[in-house]
Amino acid sequence: MSCSIRIFNESKVKLPLPDLRIRQLLRNVLLALERRDFQIRLIATGEEALREMKVSYFNEDVYTDIISFLLEDEMTLEGELYCSPERIRNNAESYGERPEREFARVLIHGACHLCGYEDGSEAERRSMTELEDRFLTQFFDG
Repeated sequence: MSCSIRIFNESKVKLPLPDLRIRQLLRNVLLALERRDFQIRLIATGEEALREMKVSYFNEDVYTDIISFLLEDEMTLEGELYCSPERIRNNAESYGERPEREFARVLIHGACHLCGYEDGSEAERRSMTELEDRFLTQFFDG
């Protein structure tokens, strides 16, 4: 079993969770989604850089909090999660949520995308939110 999670902070904003907690959360979510071998890179970047990625790769000119890229899904799940700590903090404030918990939700959301979950339709969004809530309760709040 190969479980690797590397974290890079290229943003000007400190991540709301320590690296160890981030690794534990992602590892627990991926194992719960029956992924035993994975190599994940979490890259924190500025919200403008993330918006430009959204334009380049998804043809959508919008701000977002996380983008997931599945690089390989053979024997080992390999992927990259690009997030904007600045956007996540702003969203947390808008939702009346603690930044740490909102960051955890966004990481869970990104990991679910890497494992094939989608949120393009209303039914998929509801299903993804239920999964996020379950994992937040199970691996973050507890």
